[in-house]
Amino acid sequence: MQRVRRSQAFLYTVVTVALWAMILPGVLISDQEGVVGIPWRPLPLLIAASAALLAGTALIHYPARQLAQQGIGLFGMTPGPVLVTDGWYRRVRNPIDVGTTLIALSPLAAFDVALMWVVPGAALINFTVGAGLYEDRRLFEEFGEEFTGYRRRVPKWIP
Repeated sequence: MQRVRRSQAFLYTVVTVALWAMILPGVLISDQEGVVGIPWRPLPLLIAASAALLAGTALIHYPARQLAQQGIGLFGMTPGPVLVTDGWYRRVRNPIDVGTTLIALSPLAAFDVALMWVVPGAALINFTVGAGLYEDRRLFEEFGEEFTGYRRRVPKWIP
C-alpha cells in the first residue's frame, strides 16, 4: 500500500511538471508548422530557471506524498478523510500550488519568447481564482471550523 501511495505521488509530480514546464511552454514555442525552435535566454537565467524547476518539483512531490499517505487522492478536488495541517502544510496551505507556480515560472526565465508570461499567469489565475477558490470552499464544507482556524493560522502562499 505504501508503494502505491509513493507511485501515485511520483506520477502526480511527473504529470504536473510535464504540463507546466514542457507541454504549455512547447505550445508557445512551436511555430505554425508545429516545429519547436528553442530560443534560450542567457546562462544566468537558465540557472535560475533550473533552480525554480527543481524547487518546484520538490514542493510538489513531497507534499503529494504526504497527502497520498493520508489516503487523499491527488488527481481530483475531493477533500480527503483528514485535513492535513502538519509537515509542509504547517508552513503554507498550498505547497503544491506554490511548487507548480515555481515550475510555471521556469519557462519564463529559460525561453526568450514574448508570450511565455502566459504560463505562470495561467498558474496564478488557476490557483487563486479557479481551483484555489473551489478547493477552499470544498475544504470548508468538509471540515468547517477546523479549516477556518487552519486558514487563519497558515498563509496560502508565502510562509
